[in-house]
Amino acid sequence: MFDESKCDLCGDCFALCPYLRYDRDEAVSQFKQLMDGGTPPAVGECVTCVACNQFCEKGARPFDLILARQEETGVLNVPEQNTTLFRNLPNAPSEVVEGDAGKPALSLCSVGEMLPGLFEGPLFEGLTVLKGGDYFCSVGWVHLGYETPVRENAPRVIKNLAATGAEEIIFYHDDCYALAASMAPDYGIDVPFRPVHIIEYLLERVREREGDVKPLGLKVAYQQPCASRYTPWKDEQLDELFALIGVERVEREHDRVNALCCGSPVMPRDRERAMGIKQMNISDAVAHGAQAMAYLCPLCVLNLRKVADAAGLDNHHIIELVKQAL
Repeated sequence: MFDESKCDLCGDCFALCPYLRYDRDEAVSQFKQLMDGGTPPAVGECVTCVACNQFCEKGARPFDLILARQEETGVLNVPEQNTTLFRNLPNAPSEVVEGDAGKPALSLCSVGEMLPGLFEGPLFEGLTVLKGGDYFCSVGWVHLGYETPVRENAPRVIKNLAATGAEEIIFYHDDCYALAASMAPDYGIDVPFRPVHIIEYLLERVREREGDVKPLGLKVAYQQPCASRYTPWKDEQLDELFALIGVERVEREHDRVNALCCGSPVMPRDRERAMGIKQMNISDAVAHGAQAMAYLCPLCVLNLRKVADAAGLDNHHIIELVKQAL
């Protein structure tokens, strides 16, 4: 929730945004209008990447206020077919594939089969696999300009996950990990299991088999999911994982705190702008010597891979990189 007491109207939230291009005075002016109950142009131009919550060093969480105004006004004008899709996802068929006793569960949400074959092989043997609408986290509603469905759905999802009896649940989708590790506790929801991010899980497996690793010698540009803004601490785990498997994460303009969205949230309402964001992202990767894009979110893969291919970059999911190194 936005904390007005921590906001000193410095303007960082809008001035540092790579999509708005406001000078400091305009940034301050527009955010003041927002705080005063208005809906300045920045609210409708927002790509919903959550970056401004990280830009704010005081912890005021400006994106939470932006999101509340987007939901209140409907200013994003998201097509109805997109909201209908999200409303129906919790009702999608669910499945629990029982694994070995004492091993963690792996939650695939509703996105686990978008990249076929990703979870085949010894890395995931014995895990109980959860997939379908019962485990749909709803965090994607943020990209449509809505927070209420996330908050209202959170107790149901946490309850369904807890019902598995697993002491640890590995989350493949960054959105789901954000819900369990950050958002649900903020909502006052008890999470009776330990959320484990897929990066942490992969890192543990590589540490166990460090002697078997064949370094890949690959330079990649990492595509950070927007939901990572809620759980930035795992970035250090990713750096260690890359180092262990011989992957260099190139230093580039649009990474870490300054990472760009993949553009998919903007596609339904402004295709031309979304394509510009994608091109800016891939051009930055090429300019800084990347040989490939490395992804975590399957939607980022599907959205960026053609543009990356056209620029001469290979496309690799992090799980695929770990499999290759082992």
